[in-house]
Amino acid sequence: MHKPVLFLLLLFSLTGFGQSFTAVTEEMFLGVTETDINGAITVLSGVLKKSDKLDIYAETGLKFTASIVKITGKGSQEVSQVKPGEFAFFELKFSQSPSSGSDYLRKGYRVYPMGFKPAAVAAPAAETKTTLTSRLDGKPWKANVTYKGAALWRKGVKNFVEKPYLQLQFASVQSPDNRLLTIQVFYPKEAPAAYTASGMEVNFSGATDGKKENTTIFGFVNGRSAPDFRLNITKWQASGDSKAVISGTLDGYLPEVKLLGRSTQRVQFENGVFENVTVELFSEQPDMKELMKKAGQKN
Repeated sequence: MHKPVLFLLLLFSLTGFGQSFTAVTEEMFLGVTETDINGAITVLSGVLKKSDKLDIYAETGLKFTASIVKITGKGSQEVSQVKPGEFAFFELKFSQSPSSGSDYLRKGYRVYPMGFKPAAVAAPAAETKTTLTSRLDGKPWKANVTYKGAALWRKGVKNFVEKPYLQLQFASVQSPDNRLLTIQVFYPKEAPAAYTASGMEVNFSGATDGKKENTTIFGFVNGRSAPDFRLNITKWQASGDSKAVISGTLDGYLPEVKLLGRSTQRVQFENGVFENVTVELFSEQPDMKELMKKAGQKN
C-alpha cells in the first residue's frame, strides 16, 4: 500500500544565532521509511549545510528533530552547502515519524537549527481533536486524517492507481501508537454510498508501541479473500469542483498480511465514525513518475 505524496511548506528565520539560516521547503515526499523525507528547499538567507541538524516545532509545542543526509544541487551533483538563489534537493532523516499523530508535519511549522530555543512555543493542547473514533479489538482508538490524506482522483494516477479512486488515511493520535489506516475505494460515487470489501483495498500497519521492529500489517488487496469490512459515507457535501466535506462510518475486521505462510490473526474495528473530513477532488490524471521527477529537477 502506498502512502499518499506528502506536500508541505515551512518558513523560518533566525537572527543572532551562530548557525543562522532562513529557508523554505517546497514539494516534499516520503522516502523509504516513515522517518525519511525528501524534497526541495529554497534558502532565503544564510547558508544551509549538509552537517546541519534541525528542530521543527508544531503549533502545540511538539518538536521534530531531523538531520540533513544529502544535498543534491543543479545538474544532479551532490553539494555540501546551499546559499540563496541556489536550487537544491534535500534528503532528511527524522528521529521519529513526522507524518503520524495529531501534530503530523505540515505547512506552517517553525524550523530552527538544533538547540535553538525559540522565544515562545505554545503549550500542548489540553485535548486532541480527532476526526475518527472507533473501537479496535474492543478498546477505544482515535485517529486523525494525515496531511493530504483525503483525496478523490477522478481519473486515477498514472503509474500508481490508474482508475478512479477515493483515498482516506487516518493516523493514530494515541502516542506511541503509530498505526495508519489507509482505505482506497475504487469507482467511488460523489454522494452518500455504502461500500464493501470487494470494491476496496485497505491497509492497517504500524505498532502499538511505535517500534519499527514490532510493525504488523493487516488488510486486503483487490477484494481477494476479502473479510467483512464496510465503509459507509453518510454525508457528501461538495464545495465547488475542487473539494467536498464527508462523514461516515466503518466497521469490520482485517486479516494479518504475511509474506510467507498464513496467519490467523486479525484486528476488528467497531462503531468507527469519522466526521467533516475535507476531501480534495482532482479531475486530471497526473503521472506519478513525472511528479517524482519534477521534485528532483525543479529549478
